[in-house]
Amino acid sequence: MARGDFYESAFGVAYSTYMERPWLSRPIGRLAWGGDSRRYYESMGAIAEVAPEATIVDCPCGAGPAFRRLDRGRPGRYLAADLSPSMLRRAGRRAAARGLENVEVVRADATAIPLPPGSAGLFLSYWGLHCFDDPAAALAEAARVLAPGGRLVGSCFVRGGGGLRQRLLLRPHSSDFGPIGTEAEVRGWLAGAGFELGDAERSGPMFFFDARLAAA
Repeated sequence: MARGDFYESAFGVAYSTYMERPWLSRPIGRLAWGGDSRRYYESMGAIAEVAPEATIVDCPCGAGPAFRRLDRGRPGRYLAADLSPSMLRRAGRRAAARGLENVEVVRADATAIPLPPGSAGLFLSYWGLHCFDDPAAALAEAARVLAPGGRLVGSCFVRGGGGLRQRLLLRPHSSDFGPIGTEAEVRGWLAGAGFELGDAERSGPMFFFDARLAAA
C-alpha cells in the first residue's frame, strides 16, 4: 500500500484531493490515464446495500473517499485499513469531520486484515491491487475475512491493450506500483481466491469488478 509512505509527498496530497471530488477525478482520469472513473464512485453504493449490522472492510482505504456513502450512526463495524500513515491520518480526519463514529482506522497490510475468518459482509478493494507485491494473496485475504456469499467490490489498474501513454505511466515496480496484473490475471486471481465475478468493466487501464465469495 505504501513504500516509505509514498503518499506523504505532494502527489499524495493532490491524489487525496481529487479522489474525494468526482467532478475533478473524472477529467483527470480521462486526461492522465485515458479511462473513466465514474464506475468507481457508482460502486460505492454497495455500502448502502449491505445489511446495516454487517462489517465492512475498506482496504486500502486511502484518505476515505468511500466514507461519502456511509451513514452516520450505522450500527455495523467499518474497518478502514491502509499501510500509509499519511493516508490514515487523512481518513481519520475525514471520518471525524463527517461524524462517523463507527469507522475504525487501522494500519494493516492487505494480506493481514485484523479480523477473524468469515466476519465481514462487504470488502472494498479500491486502487490497491496494482500496488501490492502479491495481489493474489491480498484477494485470498479478502476471501478469508468475508462470510460465505460475501461481496467484494473494487477497482485497479491493469496492463495490456493501452497505447504508449499507458505503457509509460503503468510501469511495474516503479513509484508505488507492484507487478500490475493484466485483466486476465486479475480475473484469475479472483477465481483462485474463490470469488465468482458477477460484473466487470474496463475503461482504459481501469478495471472495475463486483464479485461474490462462493456460498458454503
